[in-house]
Amino acid sequence: MLYKKAPRSLLFFLTIAFGLSAGTLIWAQESGFRSGFRIGDDGRFMQTLGWEEQENVLYYEVEIEKRAGELWEEFIREKTERAFFEVSLAPGMYRYRVRPYDFLEKPGQAAAWAQFEILEAKQPEIFRFSPESFYMDEDVVWNIDIFGRNLANGIGAYLQGQQGKRIIPRMARAEQQEDRVRLGFSYTQLDVGVYTIHVTNPGGLTAELGPFRIAFKKLLDINVSAGYKPTFPLYGRINELFDTAFFPIGAYIRLSVIPFKRSWGYIGFELEPSWSYFLIAREGYKIQLQMPGGTLYGVYQKWFSNRIMALNFRIGAGIHSIVGYRFIFNAGETEPMASLMPAIAAGLSFQWFVRKPFFVEAGMDFTHLFTADNPPPGYLRLFAGAGWQF
Repeated sequence: MLYKKAPRSLLFFLTIAFGLSAGTLIWAQESGFRSGFRIGDDGRFMQTLGWEEQENVLYYEVEIEKRAGELWEEFIREKTERAFFEVSLAPGMYRYRVRPYDFLEKPGQAAAWAQFEILEAKQPEIFRFSPESFYMDEDVVWNIDIFGRNLANGIGAYLQGQQGKRIIPRMARAEQQEDRVRLGFSYTQLDVGVYTIHVTNPGGLTAELGPFRIAFKKLLDINVSAGYKPTFPLYGRINELFDTAFFPIGAYIRLSVIPFKRSWGYIGFELEPSWSYFLIAREGYKIQLQMPGGTLYGVYQKWFSNRIMALNFRIGAGIHSIVGYRFIFNAGETEPMASLMPAIAAGLSFQWFVRKPFFVEAGMDFTHLFTADNPPPGYLRLFAGAGWQF
């Protein structure tokens, strides 16, 4: 892995932890204090102490004291006409207050002391991270552990892609030893690419390390499966004549190829040869026929977060045929007839990898046949089967 370190500098940053007491001036009670920092032209951190600007004020007097043991010693006393004051302070515990002066230079009541602490801004460093990649078609945990130095609580982090894409983690938690940070992501945030890991501490100092890869381990999935597929007639002239609600004999074989993978789903195509057997028993005769066919589907897979279950949505078209269509009487039978019929189909299934690469699958398909009958027939075909992924 390549390592690129941010410039080292003896800089400091400001963290404020204070509250205003009830006995301060009205203007101080209403607005309170504000704080922040910036990096000056000379590379030093400039702490900014601010407050809301008031009317009829000629200038403000800012007092800053530094703690020395149990006592406070005056450190700075200056005037400013602006509603903020910039100063560069070394690490330590401080407090400050502001007193307004009117146009006659008469002092008003000073606000209550506000206490704050200056902490040293340490240069973060990244030594390594684990894992070195996410595999979106196999992993189920999306955490990165960063190991380094000066990785303080409150540190910011993100993944920076080569094309400018930035992924902000949903969680960044530093350990107390400041040598480890865990970043947590969700699957929907991720996208295929090569990234650099960036960290920024509260003082604005940064470090980066890469590459970190997000990829699919397999370029494409090939699934082969077979199973049981009975038929339920829904409508159509021929089904009205047959007057049978369920034909229990049927089977299918499927070959699917999934070459397009993204975090929002997989897209591919699927070829399904199928076969159904129809037998209708009537008083004095029987009707017998077989319906083999083939359908080419477009497939969309939506994976669950556990990465072993998916919903499959299909839509496609194909050719079905009726073969061996004949009437059987006690005295004999008619000559078998055959015909070809184009069809459209759509379906939904649930796929579960019980133990990869073995999976089971169950669902339903709807098939509409284009025939000369009016109306043409339509069928619901439930299925259940098992398969293997290559």
